[in-house]
Amino acid sequence: MKAWLKRRLTGLCYGYLRGQPDWAHEKSPEVRHARVLPMASHAPWVNDAAFREVYEAVRDHTLVDMMRLYELWTLVRQLGGVDGDFLEVGVWRGGSGCLMAMADPREGRRVFLADTFRGVVKAGSHDTSYHGGEHADTGVDLVVGLAERCQVAERVRVLVGMFPEHNAELVSDRLALVHIDVDVFDSARDVLLWAAPRLVRGGVVVFDDYGFYGCEGVTRMVNEFAMQHQGYRFMHNLNGHAVLIKVADHGE
Repeated sequence: MKAWLKRRLTGLCYGYLRGQPDWAHEKSPEVRHARVLPMASHAPWVNDAAFREVYEAVRDHTLVDMMRLYELWTLVRQLGGVDGDFLEVGVWRGGSGCLMAMADPREGRRVFLADTFRGVVKAGSHDTSYHGGEHADTGVDLVVGLAERCQVAERVRVLVGMFPEHNAELVSDRLALVHIDVDVFDSARDVLLWAAPRLVRGGVVVFDDYGFYGCEGVTRMVNEFAMQHQGYRFMHNLNGHAVLIKVADHGE
């Protein structure tokens, strides 16, 4: 097929999809959804050889797509000069956590990976699609095995149990990055409220579930937090992430 015809067909398809009406889950009508198809097409992950090598190592151990993994990769690579450890809550099989460990240029940084390994917990009235127990097809041995194969086992510590209730005392009090991938309102809120006072200035919180249909509880929680707390910069990336950057010590 000729290049001009491909471009024409692509433009027609994109135009059709962008013309579809927006929608919302009946339990959360204020969180609107639409066919998000950015006009930009730059894809730096395509020819980032270092990222692609790491991605191939972890891709079967994560439910996070390449675009969101690349954002984690680039954020971590920028935190070499920021003190503090990393925390991920909602690990599944360890792919994104091990990717963060491999991306980090800072010597001696610890990466804490916390999960119940029983699936989603704390689903409640704010949540639209999750009822509890989803994504339970995992195990500690899968995460540990991946960390060993990726040669980051010495930096990674796996915490089993509900966070922060059961194991928060094992995590350091200075955090540079927190990756929250727990799918539901109450769990995401509890992790964020525990982590916020421990996040150093310049530290980052990434919410994996912010922009997705079925995760409206997380979207509502993040929006409420961003409106009620000073000292953070908030960004919604069209890949589905929400990012909070701590810019002031009084931002808790």
